[in-house]
Amino acid sequence: MKIKDGMILFHGSYTAVEKIDLNMCWDGKDFGSGFYLTSNVLQARSFIKTSILKAQRFGNISPLQNYGYVSSFRYHENGLRIYEFGTTDREWLWFIAQNRRPYLAKSLSGRVNSEAFEADVVIGKVANDKTNPTITAYLNGLYGDILSDRAVNFAIEELLPNQLEDQFCFLTSKAVECLEFQEAKKYVI
Repeated sequence: MKIKDGMILFHGSYTAVEKIDLNMCWDGKDFGSGFYLTSNVLQARSFIKTSILKAQRFGNISPLQNYGYVSSFRYHENGLRIYEFGTTDREWLWFIAQNRRPYLAKSLSGRVNSEAFEADVVIGKVANDKTNPTITAYLNGLYGDILSDRAVNFAIEELLPNQLEDQFCFLTSKAVECLEFQEAKKYVI
């Protein structure tokens, strides 16, 4: 899952993305407000449907639109601060918890390496639509106190971490400048 100079990364959306605008990124996502990519083109394609449904719900596109795009970017190394979660462990889960539910930051303070919050790019496993019910149940305390070993271990086991794809979140302008647009391919869903 390491990022390498020259690596091609993919972004699935209801629209082609040639120029990245961090102002269009939403808060409350796994690794914060940033531009999300994956090294797996099939994973990017799977996000098209979710993106279309959200855009339709907010009136950004026609309710009849049944296509989207996978935009690809070549990564060029430029001395970025990169933080990588090597596995789906408690630190990964607590980082997601703080980004999805900022009010949890106080109770989780000091439990995640501060470098994760200072990074230009954060890399780790994706918590996607398939894993959302488990993450939400964990965040709502349905497995017990979110700090308890029991709740953390149960949530991680339920997520089947060995089956999760990667995600790369580009959080800063400096990070986005390292991405060179390659092409956008249209897909009908």
